[in-house]
Amino acid sequence: MLPLGAGLVAASMANANPLVFPLLLLADLWLLGYHHVVATYTRLAFDLQTFKAHRFLALDLLVIVTLATLALAFTAGAWVVASAFLYLQWFHYMRQGYGVSRMFYRATSAGQSQSPGQSARDWVSDLVIYLVPIYGIAQRSATMGDRFLNLPVKTLVLPEPVVLALGSAAAVAVGVWVLRGMRDIVRGQFDVAYTMFVASHVVIFLLAYVVIDDVNVGWLAINIWHNFQYVMVVWMVNAKRYARGIDPAARLLSTISQPGRVAMYFATCLAISTVIYIGLDRLIALALGGGLAATIGVYMGINFHHYIVDALIWKRRRPAPQPA
Repeated sequence: MLPLGAGLVAASMANANPLVFPLLLLADLWLLGYHHVVATYTRLAFDLQTFKAHRFLALDLLVIVTLATLALAFTAGAWVVASAFLYLQWFHYMRQGYGVSRMFYRATSAGQSQSPGQSARDWVSDLVIYLVPIYGIAQRSATMGDRFLNLPVKTLVLPEPVVLALGSAAAVAVGVWVLRGMRDIVRGQFDVAYTMFVASHVVIFLLAYVVIDDVNVGWLAINIWHNFQYVMVVWMVNAKRYARGIDPAARLLSTISQPGRVAMYFATCLAISTVIYIGLDRLIALALGGGLAATIGVYMGINFHHYIVDALIWKRRRPAPQPA
C-alpha cells in the first residue's frame, strides 16, 4: 500500500497547490521514473555475462526503437508519439498490475493448490484488473481534451453508451469480487495481502483516470504508484535471487542486492540513472539541436523500448546464481 499512499499524497499536494506540480513531477521522474528504467537493466544486462546474453534486447533494440520514434516525431509530428505514449503507458500500467497480482495470487492457498505446471488463475480478480483500467482510459479519453503533460495529443473518444457499458462491466466485476471476498472471510480463506493489492489497483485507476479532473495530476498519482511498485518488486526479486551470497559473475548487482542493503541498491541505481539522463540531455542538445521533436523522440523511444523489454524479461526463467 506504500506506493498507493505515495501517489495519493502527491496528487493531494498538486491539487491543493498547482505550483508544486512541476517539483513533484521532477521528483517522480528523477527518484523513481529513471530508476524504474535502470531497474529493468538489473534483470537484463547489469554485468558482462548477461549483457552478452541479452545484447539485442538491451542495446540493439533500444537503438532501433529510439531511431524509429525519432523518425516518427520528426515526420508525423510530436502529437503522434505523445498520443502513443498516453495509451501505451496506460497499457503498461495495467499489465504490471496484472503481473504483480499473479505474484500475490501464487502465494495464496488457492494459488499454491494449483497442479504442477498449471498456470495460477483467479478469473474474478483478473477481470477486475483489466476492466477497471479499460473503463478508466475510455472515460479519460472522452474528457481530457487535446493536451497531456503540455504535449499535443489526440485521443480515441468512444461513444458515450460504450463508455457507460464499460463502466457497468467494471462495476459488476468489482461487485462480484467484493462478494467473493466476503465469502472468503466467512470461510476463513481471506488473503489480506492479495486482496489489498487488487483493491489498490482499483483505487488508483479510478482516481487517476476517472475521479481526478486534471489529467496531469491523475497521471502523476498513477505514475508514482507504478514506478514505486516496480522498483520495490525488482529489489525483492534481486534480493531473493542473490540471498545465498555474492555471485562473482554479477558482483556489483549481487553486492547491492544483499538483504539489508536496499539503501545501497537504490543509491547505486539512482546514481547510474542520473548520469545516463544528464548525458541524454546533453546529447539531445548537441547532436539533435534540442526541440520538442528531438526530446520527445529520444525519451519516448526509451520508454517504448522499456515497455517491450519489460513484457519479455519477466517471462524468462533464470538459472540459479552460484554463491561465492
